[in-house]
Amino acid sequence: MKLGTKLTLSLVLSVILTMTIHGYLSVHQEEDETIREIRVGMGGFTRAVQATLTHVYADNRNLTATQEFLNAVGPRGNIHGIVLYDLDGKRVAYSSSLKYPDDFPQLNPRPILDIDPRPALRNSKDREGYLSRSETLIYYRIEPIADSEGRPVGAFVLARHGPQLMASVLERRNRIVQTTVILILLLSALILTIVRRNVTLPINQLIDRIRDISKGNWTQRIGTSGASELSLLADEFNRMSEQIEIGYRKLVEEQRENLRLERNFRQSERLASVGQLAAGLAHEMGTPLNIIGGRAEHLLRRQRTPEETKENLEIIRGQIDRITALLRQLLQFSRRKEPIFRDIDLNTLIANVKNLLDHKLAAHNVHVEVNRAGIEWPAIRADADLRQQAFINLFLNSLDAMKPDGHIRIAAVVMRNESPAGSAASTGDWLKISFEDDGVGIAPENLDRIFDPFFTTKDVGEGTGLGLTVSYGIIKDHEGEIKVESELGKFTRFLIYLPMNAHGSAARGGSTTS
Repeated sequence: MKLGTKLTLSLVLSVILTMTIHGYLSVHQEEDETIREIRVGMGGFTRAVQATLTHVYADNRNLTATQEFLNAVGPRGNIHGIVLYDLDGKRVAYSSSLKYPDDFPQLNPRPILDIDPRPALRNSKDREGYLSRSETLIYYRIEPIADSEGRPVGAFVLARHGPQLMASVLERRNRIVQTTVILILLLSALILTIVRRNVTLPINQLIDRIRDISKGNWTQRIGTSGASELSLLADEFNRMSEQIEIGYRKLVEEQRENLRLERNFRQSERLASVGQLAAGLAHEMGTPLNIIGGRAEHLLRRQRTPEETKENLEIIRGQIDRITALLRQLLQFSRRKEPIFRDIDLNTLIANVKNLLDHKLAAHNVHVEVNRAGIEWPAIRADADLRQQAFINLFLNSLDAMKPDGHIRIAAVVMRNESPAGSAASTGDWLKISFEDDGVGIAPENLDRIFDPFFTTKDVGEGTGLGLTVSYGIIKDHEGEIKVESELGKFTRFLIYLPMNAHGSAARGGSTTS
C-alpha cells in the first residue's frame, strides 16, 4: 500500500473515530439535559402535591377529596399519574389516568403501578428515578406524607411522561448523527485533497524523476514550493541530480578521451606489430634468399661436378621450402579455414601430433606425459586438422621455451554442469585439458598479450608470433576457451576448455611417457 493511501486512511479513520465519540457524547448530553429539565420541573410540582395531600389526606383523611384531587392532577400536562400508599405500602388511591387506561391510550399504567414505595416509607426520604419504555421517558418521584404534627402517614408516587421531550431528544440525536456524517465526509475529502497535493503528488514526482534518471534523462527537475520536508527532500534530490549530471558528463568526456587514446594506442601497436612482422619476415626470408643467391652464384662461377651441383640444388630447394612454409603460415593466419565438425578421438589426435614432432622432441630430449587418470576421454566434435594444428603450435611453443631433458605434461578432466572459470560461457559439460611445460615461463607483464597477433618474445627471425594466435582462434571457432598460467623460470600451463557431447569415448588408458 502506498504511503499517501496509508496516511489518508489513517487520518480518515481518526476523524471517523473522533466524530463518532463526539456524537455519542453529544447524544448522551442531550438526554442528560432533558432529564435535568424534567427533574427541575417535577421538584416544585411534587412539593405542591405533597402539601395538598398533607391537608386532604394526612390531616383530614378525606378519601373522596383525595381521589378527586388525584383524578384532577393525573392526566394534566405531562403528568402520567399519581399513586397514594399507606404506611404498609398498600395502594390507597390512584389517578383515573392509571385506573382507566382505555380513556388514556397514550399512557401505560403498568410501569407506574409496579413501582415499590416501601424503600421511601422505611426511611421517610424521597426517592426518584426514570423509566424508559419504547420512545417515552417516564420520570417518577416517591415522596413521604406526614400530618401537620410531622407523623408519617404514607407516601405517594408521582410520574411524568415526556413524549415531546423525547421527540426533541430524538430529533437532536438524528441531527447530530447527520452533522457527524457530513463532517466526516467533508473532512475525508479535505484530508484526501491535502494528502494528495502535499504527499502523494510530490512522492510520485520523485519516483518519476528517479525513473527518468535510470533512463539517462538528466535535464528535468522536481518542482518545489514551501518549506515542508518533502519540498526539502525534492530540493536535495534536484541538487543530487545536478551533481550526477555533471559527473555523468565528465565521465562521458573522460570515456571519449580514453577511447580516443586507446584507439591511438591500438593504432600504434598495430604499426609496431606490422614493423615487427616486417622485420621478422625480412630476416626469415632474407636468410634463405641469401643462401639461394650464394649457391646459385657458386654454381655459375665454374663448372661443377654432378655431385656438387646436386648438393647445391638440394640446399636451394630446402630454402625455397622454408620460404613456402612461412608464406603458408601467414596465409593460414589471414584466411582462417572454416571448421568441418565431426567426432574425433582426442587421445588419437594427441598421439598423431607426438608422432609428427617425434624428431623435434628427440632432438631436444623432451619427454611427453599424457595422464588420463584411469578415465575415458570422451569424443569431441571438432575439425581434426584444425585441432591438430592448435596442438602442434602448443608443442612448438613449449619446445622453444624448454631446455634439454624437459617435460611436457598433458592431462584432462571432465566438468559436469559447470562453466570455465572466469568465463561467461554457458553451464554444461566441458572437457578441461591441461598442457604444461617446465620451461622458462612467461613474464607477468606478457601474460595478457600472449595471444596477440605478431607478439613474440623470441629474437628477430626466430618466430613470427602467430602460432598461439592461430591456436586461440581455432579453439574459439570450436566455441571453446583457452587460458594461460605461468611462473617465470618454473612452468607455463595452458588450460583448454572444449564443449563435450555424448558420442562415443576414447580407449581406456593410464599414463604414457615418451
